[in-house]
Amino acid sequence: MLKRNFHIEFNKTPDHALDYLLGTLEDTRVTTLQILEKLTFQEVDWQYKEGWNTIGALLSHITALEHYFRIEFIEGRRLTEEENERWLPGLDMGKYLPQLINGQSIETYIAHLEESRQLLLEALKKLTFEDLVRRIEDYDPVTGCNLAWVLHHMMEDEIYHRGQISILRKLYKESHL
Repeated sequence: MLKRNFHIEFNKTPDHALDYLLGTLEDTRVTTLQILEKLTFQEVDWQYKEGWNTIGALLSHITALEHYFRIEFIEGRRLTEEENERWLPGLDMGKYLPQLINGQSIETYIAHLEESRQLLLEALKKLTFEDLVRRIEDYDPVTGCNLAWVLHHMMEDEIYHRGQISILRKLYKESHL
């Protein structure tokens, strides 16, 4: 069983801002993985109603978003055609939902989450404080944003979808009494 660390460790990197960011990223992901423990195969692709997201679709979204944010905002490049083809269904969901309901095991989704997180952590190790606070021309046409906010937004999105996963699990259990 995964255990949360109730302390954010500092002095792991030369910059305390990066230490804080890494600590919050770790806690966000550990907490997500904790709610996936004991998830059954049937729960992964179960839909409450037609058109609703599934747990698997939400996990695909979290993974795709993490790849997208790393590529676009940390690496500073656009998705390649191949990357776009791979990540677009998870990013947009909506009309792509049927192809996201694909019978993958929870272990496969967890492996994808771990891969995307490892690539993100490797990219973050190369950053400086200046990288975190530099203006990015995105989100707000007047003020732009910065990478620290972008990464906060990515975690916020994961937390939001983790709540949806919890609700779907409760609805599944209630409908299968």
